[in-house]
Amino acid sequence: MNTHAEESWAYQKLADARAEAARQNLVASLKGERPALRVSLGMALIRTGRWLAGRTPSPAQPKRLAA
Repeated sequence: MNTHAEESWAYQKLADARAEAARQNLVASLKGERPALRVSLGMALIRTGRWLAGRTPSPAQPKRLAA
């Protein structure tokens, strides 16, 4: 299998997983359920990691080379 097909397959599987998660979240919110502690903690860790990583440079900015 070539890399383009593998990448396309991976993106499709990821999109399917995100859609399923969105459906489950919608059902849980309609039932009035609160997210599990592990979900809340995981999301907090992801947000913290993104905050610590900072902004990504825009593609228009030239990359600095180490001298």
